[in-house]
Amino acid sequence: MYLRLRQHISLFSRILLFLGAFLISLAMQMALESYQSTTIFTPLRERTGNIQVISQFLNQNKETTNLYAQFRWEYGDVAQFLSQSRESHAKETAYLDTIQDQIDEIGRQQYLLVVAIKETFKSFSELHDQIQDLLLNGNKRKAEDLYYDEFVPCASYLSSYTQQLLIQAITDNQTFYSALMRRNTLLSQIRNLFLGIVMAFGTILVISLLGMLRPIQELSKRSHEIGQGMFDTPDVDESRTDEIGDMAKAFNAMKRSMKRQVSLLEEQNRIKSALYQKETEALGLQNLLEKQKLQMLRSQVNPHFLFNTLNVLMYRAKEEHATSTAQMLRSLSTLYHYATTNNATQVPLSRELQIVTSYASLCEARFGDRMRFTLILPKEIDVTEVMTPPFILQPLVENAFKHGLTPKEGRGTVQVRVGTDNDMLHLSVQDDGIGMDRASLDALRQNLYHAATESEHVGLANVASRLRLQCPQSQFHISSAPGEGMTVEMWLPLVFADTAQAEGEEAE
Repeated sequence: MYLRLRQHISLFSRILLFLGAFLISLAMQMALESYQSTTIFTPLRERTGNIQVISQFLNQNKETTNLYAQFRWEYGDVAQFLSQSRESHAKETAYLDTIQDQIDEIGRQQYLLVVAIKETFKSFSELHDQIQDLLLNGNKRKAEDLYYDEFVPCASYLSSYTQQLLIQAITDNQTFYSALMRRNTLLSQIRNLFLGIVMAFGTILVISLLGMLRPIQELSKRSHEIGQGMFDTPDVDESRTDEIGDMAKAFNAMKRSMKRQVSLLEEQNRIKSALYQKETEALGLQNLLEKQKLQMLRSQVNPHFLFNTLNVLMYRAKEEHATSTAQMLRSLSTLYHYATTNNATQVPLSRELQIVTSYASLCEARFGDRMRFTLILPKEIDVTEVMTPPFILQPLVENAFKHGLTPKEGRGTVQVRVGTDNDMLHLSVQDDGIGMDRASLDALRQNLYHAATESEHVGLANVASRLRLQCPQSQFHISSAPGEGMTVEMWLPLVFADTAQAEGEEAE
């Protein structure tokens, strides 16, 4: 029956049921204890206390009468007697006031005796006060007569009534005690029954909690093992039919699912690793092709520039004799040597500026006052320490002279500006030549991304392609308008000689 009921009641409901039964039984146990204390022990204490008060009153009354009996009326110390008798009388008055006088609590016989005692004590107190007054006034004779004639008989009646009350109270208390003990025995049996129920439900509750704790500990252990990647751990016991069993089934299903997912991810990682290795090999081949393409782009500069330079020498040689020609040949030699022998990926900016200046001197020698070259270089930039890719300024200056200033009527200027912007090196080549319209500018920008070598702006395409290959984070921007010239700006990472040397050694 319990097993069938257990299958239909959830674990949480069972725990609440046992906990409720435990609390109810405990509450009944406490209620019985309170009832037992109120209806048995408290009345018993009150009855016993009343007997003690009656006994104390009787003893105090005897002490008062003894004081009177021992007093020597002719020559006794009146002051001492008065003090002692008053103190004793006050005590017995206090005791009498605390004696129970409710008929429903002490019974009819005790009630009648208490009434008789209080009436007699009233007369006893009046005689006591009269004797006290006579002694204070010095009438010892009258006080003595009053004592023997009236006080002694009254004290005798009072003592007799008190003794009868004490005997009656003891007798009644024995009967009352027997009845209370029978009731107390019954209540104790009921308390023991509820105590057994409390212990039974408490034991069942503890067993239920411990039974729930063990599989939870096992789940925690298995979870920790799975967290460390141990998916081959045994399954958690699923034999329970409550929520713990459902949790165990869900946990085992989750573990098996995670194991499949991890196996699938490992297989995918192996496939990705193989693909990444193939992609790396393909990327290496692509880099090799890009380097070859870079070499081809750089090789285009030499014949193109050499052809133009020879034209300059040809026209200049017709116009003058050796001095200027020697200077031009020197500049040409510098340019040609730099173009044919330099294979480094980074060169000092000072070297680039020297090549640009040499080229500009050849152009100024060819065109005379029609063309002018200026270089703006801030003092805080050490061009010997700053590194750049080779041949990134000369093709731009050549393009400015050839396509910007040559078709222009009148004088023109090409300006090279060097600056820094945060961690970037800013280089710009600006001319005040004929410029170009928007359509031509868009076409030129489009050709730069395709490195169109058949374009007339082969120098721009060369520089843009090499920057994309060597400095992916660099920027290359062209702006122009008809009649306003052209400006080519470049932003490159600011690299210094020490850094470039360390990167070169690491690459080797």
